[in-house]
Amino acid sequence: MSTSAGGSARLSHLTGARCLASAWIVCGHFIYVEKPSAFTAARHRGNAAVDFFIVLSGFMTQWAYGPRMGKGGGTEEIRTFYLRRVGRVVLTTWVAMMLGMAVVLVQAHGAPLDYWHILRCFCFVETWRDPTDWCPDGQTWTVAALIPSWLLYPLMRKAATGVEDVAGGVGLATLLLLLYGVSSGPLLAQLIQHGSVSYRQGFWSQTWPPATMPDFAIGVVAALAAQRHHDWGSRWRWLLADVALLGAVALCLFIPSSGYREGWEPLFNHSLAIAFAAFLYGSSAGGGSCITAQLLGHEALVALGEYSFEVYLFQYPVHEIFVALGDVSGMFSMKVAGNNANYEGFMAFFLGLWLVSGLYAEFVEAPLIGWLRVKAGSGVLPA
Repeated sequence: MSTSAGGSARLSHLTGARCLASAWIVCGHFIYVEKPSAFTAARHRGNAAVDFFIVLSGFMTQWAYGPRMGKGGGTEEIRTFYLRRVGRVVLTTWVAMMLGMAVVLVQAHGAPLDYWHILRCFCFVETWRDPTDWCPDGQTWTVAALIPSWLLYPLMRKAATGVEDVAGGVGLATLLLLLYGVSSGPLLAQLIQHGSVSYRQGFWSQTWPPATMPDFAIGVVAALAAQRHHDWGSRWRWLLADVALLGAVALCLFIPSSGYREGWEPLFNHSLAIAFAAFLYGSSAGGGSCITAQLLGHEALVALGEYSFEVYLFQYPVHEIFVALGDVSGMFSMKVAGNNANYEGFMAFFLGLWLVSGLYAEFVEAPLIGWLRVKAGSGVLPA
């Protein structure tokens, strides 16, 4: 753990965790599997990894921006937060969508496109409507789902700090449990009452923006609790973090599958949020550490994790480019299930994805972020 220029601790082990979560999602989408194995169920539970990202987004938003906003959260601080937090993400998401659009145009072979659908995607409102349709870059739904949470973060923070001022750590713990009930309760009630959750119900419980707000808020509350690190002894915090993360991984690995995103599988959209919050709190409070944090803080994971956001967004267009390269060159196939060369194609794609993401992050995104920080600091751009 190091300290950033802004004065808040930089949690490198969470960057390593982002690396593994991104790899889990990419493998779940694209890796070639010849026959079912003990890891088949876990491979299809990338929705749990997405939920980790949502909780982590709330946690890191509070961890990085909460102390800067002060108790009042004035207009200038909120304007700067919107520009820095939302601006960078929106720009990168639009770049990913444009890459996805290029792929769609090639694959359409002159077929007419739904330009209203594309406009809704670029405005981040497609996931609000029923029936929804995947955008040119499907993974951008996560950003569309998180934007309302980022916009409402100042209000979330004000409400959570109000609870903290009145009831302290006990109030934060109670608030976290209430949020968890709102997040996971509806799907659990559906499962208990009807014995199963449908794919459609699970889909909307994950992609509809209001459905992600409680999980984001859980992350915010966990960060506030971590910033009150004097409540517990460090050893208990470390033990909590290890047990929570290992328990979440064990549930993903060992619970048998009930079908692809149906039955009890949709519970993984939200049910592990409280375990993720416990891990984030326990591994971060007071500069704490634990066994899992030390493993996740390995330099290789941290270095790759720096590009996890770009990897997540660019996975579809880069994959389709490698599909075309394999078909044209004849060196590998990423479509034919019976072709063992698919493994080589996947590894070429997997390594290429991280390379493309790193090049974009270093030579395109970094200058944009620097520009946004300058403008946010100078007050040139409006909120």
